[in-house]
Amino acid sequence: MRLQLFNNMRGLIYGNDPKRIGCDVSGFLRIKETEVKISAEEDAIMPTLLHGGTGLFEATYTDNAGRVYTLEPVTVRSGRIEAPPSVKVELMELRFRADRTDEENEALREKIRELENIFDTNSLNFLIR
Repeated sequence: MRLQLFNNMRGLIYGNDPKRIGCDVSGFLRIKETEVKISAEEDAIMPTLLHGGTGLFEATYTDNAGRVYTLEPVTVRSGRIEAPPSVKVELMELRFRADRTDEENEALREKIRELENIFDTNSLNFLIR
């Protein structure tokens, strides 16, 4: 399984291997009373959840900086996380692309501000415009 975090402090667990979980950001996954430490370098082994229980449960992820992400509710069957419906995965991919676009947009805005400052302080600025 993979844990995808978004800029809006939400996240989604997806994938097909319920025995392992990974994330690009180190932290702690919490589902009910179970807490799993996840390292960005390697996948963590998922313990059997809720003593082999079944149900729909709230989950959170706290990264090492202390930011808490609210995850989509996870379906647990026989103590293992099930993959979310394909619609949720497609929405996750769109959200991820939107986040990346926002980051690229902000980087371009910063570059524009930097260039505007260069030209605004130029004594020949009136010739450029």
